Amino acid sequence: MFLRALVLVSCLSCCFGAYAAEHPVEIPLTAYLGAIPSLKVDIGGKPATFLLDTAGGLTVVTPGTVKALGCQPWGQMTGFRMRGDRIDVARCDNVHLPLPAVDLRVESAGVWDFSALLPKDAPPLAGSIALDAFADRAITLDLAAGKLIVETPRSLADRVKSAREVPMRIGREVGGRSLTPFVAIDTPKGRLWMELDCGSDGNVIVNRPLATALGLDPAAKGKQALSASLGGMPLKANAQIMDLAIDGNIGAPVLKQWVITLDLPHQRLWLAPGHHD
Repeated sequence: MFLRALVLVSCLSCCFGAYAAEHPVEIPLTAYLGAIPSLKVDIGGKPATFLLDTAGGLTVVTPGTVKALGCQPWGQMTGFRMRGDRIDVARCDNVHLPLPAVDLRVESAGVWDFSALLPKDAPPLAGSIALDAFADRAITLDLAAGKLIVETPRSLADRVKSAREVPMRIGREVGGRSLTPFVAIDTPKGRLWMELDCGSDGNVIVNRPLATALGLDPAAKGKQALSASLGGMPLKANAQIMDLAIDGNIGAPVLKQWVITLDLPHQRLWLAPGHHD
């Protein structure tokens, strides 16, 4: 076991390269509008609020943030939301987003105005950070404790000793720029891949044609009790049926049950029981 841990640390050190730090960095998260995790980013010397959206795929900044960054938007990037609707955004290249003790750099961020989606009295938003901003790192998301941890090779090796690894794959769209994690749920019919979405305040959403594989009624309009296994971890939640372009979606109320560690360069994911009051 000790030798295996040393090998893991050695392999991860090669991957982390210049991103490796001496100690893990803990970034506090707060609930924007009481629901979606958010964090502070230094934009032009001032703290700005960004959402954290694990299913966002692509980091986006608002037109106002673009001006503060001194970026000239150009071209177009195209993506699709989970219900299949198309989104076209201009791009802003080489975006630097400084967090406390961590510098995030995004190859191409989308430019999008959030104002039409928010209540009129909502606090201002500077953008939304997706996992493309952490593509070369390992991170731990603890929503219940309100923190995001950027791991070092050694802290990652220590953390996963007491966690359960579950099957995971990464979806990369928008010309390979976006990054969305999917976890496997096995059914009698076959394996489903559900995206992890801390930006959703729903529990679980299942694509209608796949509902019966999970013992759900595809014609039901309300919430249904779902009981499944996520890599050996019990998944019990209310589920809704929708017409989706993906297998399904696991939202923040369920993700809060776990401490989630993602080694993004190696496409590996571990779950550990979350904190309970």
